[in-house]
Amino acid sequence: GRGEKETARDLVGGKDIDLVTMDVDHEIGAAQKYGVRAMPTVIAFKDGRPVSQFVGVLPEAQLRQFIQGL
Repeated sequence: GRGEKETARDLVGGKDIDLVTMDVDHEIGAAQKYGVRAMPTVIAFKDGRPVSQFVGVLPEAQLRQFIQGL
């Protein structure tokens, strides 16, 4: 199968973005700051500020749509 990096690269479609994961058990302050109450929570940041987010797992087509809308 394809590795995670290949899949992530395909999903971002050449956009200049980074995909980062955070362990909220170790980053409790950040989780509280951004109101993370369920996993997975995906938050898109621009210039250090959250601009869009969703909670849960999206089908690949919807995930691509979310990323393209950033």
